[in-house]
Amino acid sequence: MVETITPAGCGSRRRYRIALALFATGAVLASASLGALLGLAGSALDRAVALGVVAVLALVAAAREMGLIPGPVPGARGQVPERWRREWPLPAWSLAYGAGLSVGLLTRLPVTTFLVACAGALALGDPLVAAACLAPFGLGRALMVVLPTIRSADPAAAVGRLAARSRLVRPVNAAALVAVAVLVGASPALSQAPPPAVRGGFDPAAWGDVVAEARIDPLAGPSVQVRPPGAPPVGFAGGRSPSLQGDLLAYADPAGIRVVRWTTGEQIARLDGPYDAPAIEWPLVAFRVQDPSGAEFLEVADLTTGERRGIAGARPNADLGRPALRGGLIAWHLSTGRRSQIRLRPVAAGLQRSKVIASSRSSLVVNPSLARGRILWVEQIGVISHLRLRRVSRGGVRTLATLRGPSEILWTTALGDTQAYATRWNPTSGRARVVRRSWRSPAAAP
Repeated sequence: MVETITPAGCGSRRRYRIALALFATGAVLASASLGALLGLAGSALDRAVALGVVAVLALVAAAREMGLIPGPVPGARGQVPERWRREWPLPAWSLAYGAGLSVGLLTRLPVTTFLVACAGALALGDPLVAAACLAPFGLGRALMVVLPTIRSADPAAAVGRLAARSRLVRPVNAAALVAVAVLVGASPALSQAPPPAVRGGFDPAAWGDVVAEARIDPLAGPSVQVRPPGAPPVGFAGGRSPSLQGDLLAYADPAGIRVVRWTTGEQIARLDGPYDAPAIEWPLVAFRVQDPSGAEFLEVADLTTGERRGIAGARPNADLGRPALRGGLIAWHLSTGRRSQIRLRPVAAGLQRSKVIASSRSSLVVNPSLARGRILWVEQIGVISHLRLRRVSRGGVRTLATLRGPSEILWTTALGDTQAYATRWNPTSGRARVVRRSWRSPAAAP
């Protein structure tokens, strides 16, 4: 190919520039189109499962690059037809050569990296993002036509020198594939919910200076602990996913949702059913319910009148997370695999559309909390977690904390009068703990 797209091969320097531009255009468009098709095809897949498969494929590919797994790279063994250059006009063959080489799957591949990238594009399930991820492959094909001829009058000799150094590529490529496996394995899509073996405190809730958290003891099982300042913790066996309002505590248990006075243990109300993830602002309790198909719904119940209303819904394989309820507002996240959003609306808004606080296709924005006219959430970009805060009424996002993985990520949140809380969780070991960051001084106005 480098012998064809040269000033001599094209007939003049002007024709060479035209051929090079068309080759690059065809290359980038073909690889981006392949990415878009794979992203579209993967939109129906479970993102967590698909990314898990990508991590495994990356490890297998790394083992092959290190020589641990013998055999050729899967794919076609041919090359683009040489006759195109003889039979077609220059604009047609240069564009076709770029497209044919940059689809990747139609010609010989020296390494397995491109196949892992294709699997990743499929797992993303988003045509635009997948197209942007594979487009650099086409650009790389174009550069490999240009680079060997920059300092050499003999392009074939330049290619030969590059091929002689190919043995250095494999260990670097293997290391890159292992890094991909680690990064994908620790991605937010694989860690939206804790495993049953999680250890330590997680799922914080806050009211003023009082903090509650969920815990799982290997012997005693799950529980909720309320930790008032300067006093021993108060425990509620069998509980999970706590929410606080003054001396009221709402939590989920195997039968549904229970509301108690945590100071005395008195039961105030309960909702029996397949409900979890409660948020309380008396007399309202918001909660999540899942139907047999796996679809999730957020509902709000008035515990004094028994009235219930729907807030949001999500199809199977999407996630609504744990809602937050404060000041007549309800916030939640919607993560579909292709996009994640933090949404907010008044509880009594009827059919009014929700307001999007944060939205992303490339990162995960999840687990909001509300207090003092502010909203707190976690944004995960790859293996980096950020704790974000802004006013409900207007923009100006603050980053309270940043955690660089992949061994640990930030997860669920709570917002108190002066402190922001988040679960710091190790997906590999299952260990978790609640960490806090100050977001304002005690004397500051709300």
